[in-house]
Amino acid sequence: MSLVSAALLFLASATGPVSAPVQLAMQSVERRIIIRIPTRRTLRPRRRAPTGIVWRERPADDCQAVSTIARARFTRPGVVDLLTHDNRLIRARLDSECVTLGYYSAFYLVPGDDGRICATRDSIVSRAGSECTISDFHILEPRSGN
Repeated sequence: MSLVSAALLFLASATGPVSAPVQLAMQSVERRIIIRIPTRRTLRPRRRAPTGIVWRERPADDCQAVSTIARARFTRPGVVDLLTHDNRLIRARLDSECVTLGYYSAFYLVPGDDGRICATRDSIVSRAGSECTISDFHILEPRSGN
């Protein structure tokens, strides 16, 4: 006999017969995680990189783990560069220019239940409240020979 059943039997015997059946209810609590990503004017890897680097973009996975993102930078409208904890640069291209992203020093990412942000599924949300859908990701690598 469960503790709830025993408590109900005790209450029923103490107050006499119960005229209406007891209704039990269950409440489900859902949790939503929103991650604030700080931004910088320039992204500086731990090692000082030479100036004038020309970057080459190559396609990246459609989903990126949010836990790897350390910082972000707005390079131009519609583009956010993400610096990971292991000093990789990942470029997120957005569906629109999202000019409000540059107004504040941070933005929000709302990852899926899998802890990742995915192109065409997830958005970057500015602190002003506008949402910008991520269209794709690219890995940035310095071009050789420069």
